[in-house]
Amino acid sequence: MAMQDSTAGVTGGAGDATSTQNTQYDQIGTRYNSMHDLPAVQPERPSVVAALGDIKGKRCLDLACGTGRYTALLASLGASSVHGYDISAAMIAGALATYPPSAHPTLHFSVADCSKPENIPASPPFDVIFAGWFLNYAGTEAELVSMFKAIAQNLAPGGRFIGITTNVHDERMKEPKMAFYGLDVLVLEERYVAPDTGREVGIRARVVAHTQPVVQFDVFQFRKEVYERCAAEAGLRLGWRDAVVPDERKEGGYWERWLERPTFVIVEAIRA
Repeated sequence: MAMQDSTAGVTGGAGDATSTQNTQYDQIGTRYNSMHDLPAVQPERPSVVAALGDIKGKRCLDLACGTGRYTALLASLGASSVHGYDISAAMIAGALATYPPSAHPTLHFSVADCSKPENIPASPPFDVIFAGWFLNYAGTEAELVSMFKAIAQNLAPGGRFIGITTNVHDERMKEPKMAFYGLDVLVLEERYVAPDTGREVGIRARVVAHTQPVVQFDVFQFRKEVYERCAAEAGLRLGWRDAVVPDERKEGGYWERWLERPTFVIVEAIRA
């Protein structure tokens, strides 16, 4: 899971260079792992597996890897090696504790601000780049372009990017979601204006997970056309995949409300 943060100051007019990236998740730490069992989060894994397809023998990069949940998933699907980077030192410490190098030699974790291409260690390009909950922490259009550039510069020819991000298609994104499969999604700004461009790009929201203890964090939910515009500037062409709900509890209409307004979409990209 991506561990970029959206709580830093984002005030200022067009051209304001203040970054919205800091270390919100240093305070949350491994408590974030308790979210994985919430029903709202359970469609993530089958959706990611379906989008990744066959990655056996591929070199993979996991941007904003958090405590390494998806880094390990990539390895379990047959990746030859997986490098995971995250802005939060606390999250990387959690990843190394959960997946020690002695027991997981194909996994490699380091601290890095993945929103800036120059901060990602130099390496041969990767066949597959994954980012779970990374792009949605861009608070400006420039930051989103920068994130896409970090992807583009590390992607091998013919390689693919797969990511989880907020539901860019949700026409009702200005409406909160309450008691939504274990989450509340509160709308903090209905008309979020990117401070660098002065354009309305979506909303700013707060996710409250009803775990023990409660975990909460802030995100940005940009619209589809903003993503596509910023990706094109970075040299990427985007595509979108629908979420896949788990086989469990499919009967009885359990997932109907979730499917009306999925909490995420799967985004994929190749070089334009």
